[in-house]
Amino acid sequence: MEKSVHDILIHKKDGTDNPANFRPITLESVPLKVFTSCLRNKIFAFLSENNYIEHDIQKGFIPNVAGTVEHTVHMAHIINTARIKQRSLVITLLDLKNALGELHHNLIYKVLQYHHIPDPINELIRSLYTNFQTSIITEKFSTPFITVGRGVLQGDCLSPLLFNMSFNTFVQHIKSESFPELGFWKFNKTGIPCNPIHWFQFADDAAVISSQEKENQILLNRFSVWCQWANMIIRVDKCSTFGIEKHSSKSVQYQPKLFISHLLVPRTETGESFRYLGRYFNFNMSEEKPQSDICDLFNNIISKIDELHLYPRNKILLYSRYLLSKISWDFTITDISQTWVCETLDGIATKYIRKWLELPISATLSNVYLPYNKFGLNVILPSTKFIQCQTVSRLALK
Repeated sequence: MEKSVHDILIHKKDGTDNPANFRPITLESVPLKVFTSCLRNKIFAFLSENNYIEHDIQKGFIPNVAGTVEHTVHMAHIINTARIKQRSLVITLLDLKNALGELHHNLIYKVLQYHHIPDPINELIRSLYTNFQTSIITEKFSTPFITVGRGVLQGDCLSPLLFNMSFNTFVQHIKSESFPELGFWKFNKTGIPCNPIHWFQFADDAAVISSQEKENQILLNRFSVWCQWANMIIRVDKCSTFGIEKHSSKSVQYQPKLFISHLLVPRTETGESFRYLGRYFNFNMSEEKPQSDICDLFNNIISKIDELHLYPRNKILLYSRYLLSKISWDFTITDISQTWVCETLDGIATKYIRKWLELPISATLSNVYLPYNKFGLNVILPSTKFIQCQTVSRLALK
């Protein structure tokens, strides 16, 4: 079996002089990818058939599950319910330091046994991660091969499932005993409580949901204990809390006082937003921040396309294939209105398309928006892209 691969570094944010600001992506040979894919599919099928892995809390890396959309819509519903029904709510967002890269190999072996994975498969995975080596390659140089002492390989087909199985040990713990009762209770139409929500998980992005601070603190304490057992590091400075409580006869935002490892968790300021899985949440659930970000991103990219020394047709291709894809995710998970998209982004796009095609102000763009088989340029406006993305979102939720 192949025991050496190459990694490339993808810049995430901040300065490029710090290696921690890069994400290593593993480049594997085709036979190894096919092998790990088959192994992943068989293990996942085994876990699902025997109900060994949980899919209600952990939504990351699950086939045919739009986990991000489900979690973000569910959280928005919880915040709106707490505000309108004047109920207390405490949300804590957790951040792990280099979660996939900090996973110990000994933990992986224990987790495989915990999930009753057959011994031959267990030994196969152990062999794969024993004395595994990687080399970092760049445009100018490549490093000597380095032994991978811990962590799963990002880019490897099997790695996401191994991480989910490791985190599933904690998820199964908080699903047992009385921990679900610490969450935010929902009520049906007759007023009967049902389906308490106390934890959201997408890969390593976690959100703790509860009605009271003390309940949220209990769940945080359990998570801290699990992280110590798994040798995972919580970055408290990257965590945040958000709270809603009833004051007099109305709901207001407040700042919960919660601790992780005796450190105060940063609190969301009154009137400010927090971000989970790419979506902004605030007390009023207003879309001013997402609208501002989308508008800035749209203006920034389309102005850069305009400055390029390209033929108009190539500029339109960049607009259609790159710019619209950059904003499609925001269109999918946010609740901005179609009217705002039509009035704001459509006008900007139309202005630049007219400029690129050198059309007078009196000329119509109706022919430009026609498909190729009707002698158009197959250009769509942001509002059309918005409708497509919202349709995808609704279909996923259905």
